[in-house]
Amino acid sequence: MENTWNKEITVQKLENEKKFIEKYISEHSESVLIKKYFDEFRDTYIYNTNAIEGNPITEYDTAYILKSNTFLEEYSAKDNMEVIGSGKAWDYILRKAEISEETIKFIHKNILFFDVEHAGVYRSIPVHIGGKQMPPPEKIAGAMEKLTDIIKNEENLFENAAKIHLMFENIHPFIDGNGRTGRMLLNLQLLREGWLPINIKKNESGKYYRCFRQFDISKEKGIQEMFNLITKYEYEELLKLRGLIERDLGKTE
Repeated sequence: MENTWNKEITVQKLENEKKFIEKYISEHSESVLIKKYFDEFRDTYIYNTNAIEGNPITEYDTAYILKSNTFLEEYSAKDNMEVIGSGKAWDYILRKAEISEETIKFIHKNILFFDVEHAGVYRSIPVHIGGKQMPPPEKIAGAMEKLTDIIKNEENLFENAAKIHLMFENIHPFIDGNGRTGRMLLNLQLLREGWLPINIKKNESGKYYRCFRQFDISKEKGIQEMFNLITKYEYEELLKLRGLIERDLGKTE
């Protein structure tokens, strides 16, 4: 599969950038640059993944809450807890656990830690999203088993990740937190294969939601557009980290 939005973003080009970063890491194991990159990525990623779902906390305040683990009084308790919960889930996926139903449930359990009744538990009631009826509760376990089988058996990572993300959100297995959980799962897939995590931006959420609308019309078109989006964001992160590395190398030469 090729990126039909940005034809210059090829899988080979992504692989080349990945190799450059891997070489730097292998030769500079004591460098703090990579840790700094991931710390800064976490702040902006958690801001965006929550903002997409309507959380009003600013990026600056998101970073403060994550670093201090304290609430800001100008926001509701739930808004604050959504940031902290996403931070807990992020720390978990950095451990690159093997992907299974239990792993997905544990990601959700961290995200929704403040809702003990529903955290990490498949929903028991039917739901409609935008007038669309999601699978009934009795079909969720079977659909999730199929989802994890696809993750394990398919070889093309970016195409697989696109398909899995669309499938997961269409299963909508939890009563709340499905978007945040799905985006964490997507990043776990990337991290486990040695890629950088991606950050789907709030200000580009229109392109993101278009992928789901396309998937409803044609699964092939939806997967293509999600593939385009994922590889675009991956390329942006690889170039960003390359730039930081090149500046770091310039200082040491």
